[in-house]
Amino acid sequence: MDEEAYVLLLSTSKIILERRYILKSSKKIVICMLLIVVSIISLTLINTSTNKTFNYKGSTIALTIDGNSATSFPSSGKYNVTVNCNNAKGRWNPKTWKLEITKITGTVTCDVSFNSSVTNLTTQVDNKATRDENGKRYQGKNPDNYIWFNDELWRIIGNIPVCLTSGCSSTQNRVKIIRNDSIGAIAFNQTDYSASSPLTWMGSNIQNLLNSCYLGKKSSCDDYCYSYQASAKGTCDYSSDGIDTADYYGNMVEDVYFNVGAGDSTYKTATNYYTQEIATHATNTSKIGLMYASDWGYAIEDFTEVLGSSGRPQKSSEKNWLMSNGDEWTMSAYSSSYPLYAYGGGYLYNSSASNGYSIRPVLYLKSNVYVVSGTGSKVDPYRIGM
Repeated sequence: MDEEAYVLLLSTSKIILERRYILKSSKKIVICMLLIVVSIISLTLINTSTNKTFNYKGSTIALTIDGNSATSFPSSGKYNVTVNCNNAKGRWNPKTWKLEITKITGTVTCDVSFNSSVTNLTTQVDNKATRDENGKRYQGKNPDNYIWFNDELWRIIGNIPVCLTSGCSSTQNRVKIIRNDSIGAIAFNQTDYSASSPLTWMGSNIQNLLNSCYLGKKSSCDDYCYSYQASAKGTCDYSSDGIDTADYYGNMVEDVYFNVGAGDSTYKTATNYYTQEIATHATNTSKIGLMYASDWGYAIEDFTEVLGSSGRPQKSSEKNWLMSNGDEWTMSAYSSSYPLYAYGGGYLYNSSASNGYSIRPVLYLKSNVYVVSGTGSKVDPYRIGM
């Protein structure tokens, strides 16, 4: 064998050896990687199988707080809470700070998760409400705008501009809610208004009733409780369903200067009613009002016509979620003598103040109220904290 052939043989042998080494090294790398993956999966399975649980009133609870397993609920804090139970319905009550388990059908296990990343209620409404006119508003037949307030169902009108300072040099948006059910048929005032004694919201019987009796959970409100004129006393016992100013929910209610713009004896569109309403503001703050005529009109899906019978809003009444309590007072004025009410036939109409119509309290929530849980549906309303 000559020298050149010998060198070629050595080079070829070296290449073969190097390739065998590379193959062996590659196999080792693959095996190491497989071992790492198997180890990770094993650790995950071990952690999953050893998640901590604890007994809560006979139910087995698997709890996480910001992703970490725990065996007791946090004593306080600002959390979004999700609860999923087998063989029962579970929910977290932020007012009592307790887990509520109902509708039990067998052995109960619940996964409960507390997450300190929360969504402000104003943000939630801005993201979900579909009408963007003088605030973000809910419209249509039955939007998911249910909220649990005062231990009962209310509904969200929207995130609406409101005056918080005297003179109303500027407004701020606040979430505005209305009670789902009426608290009775009440006269706007015990006597009718006239040109010489014009309509006013502040000082009316209904304003005093809502802010001095319903707010405060009083059992008797004889001075303001009339179902028709001064001759017909109503029944106004709010000791069980009124709002306690000092409790969990009462502390969430904002003091505002309500819009009280005077009417000019014409029926208007929702936008024109809004312009009328904001032209004048109450000189004193209060917490409880009624819906405005503009609120009622904006709730009709995509409706922009006059809200009196001539505009035929009754043709779209099935698209108005606020139309659900028969004849119902608004706090807006038709004229100096007559307030407006939502007629059960599906349009706005004026009436003598001494007539008795359904009323639903309306209020604004403070800006730091946040969503604890819920989707906004009737069966899963927003639960709120502050």
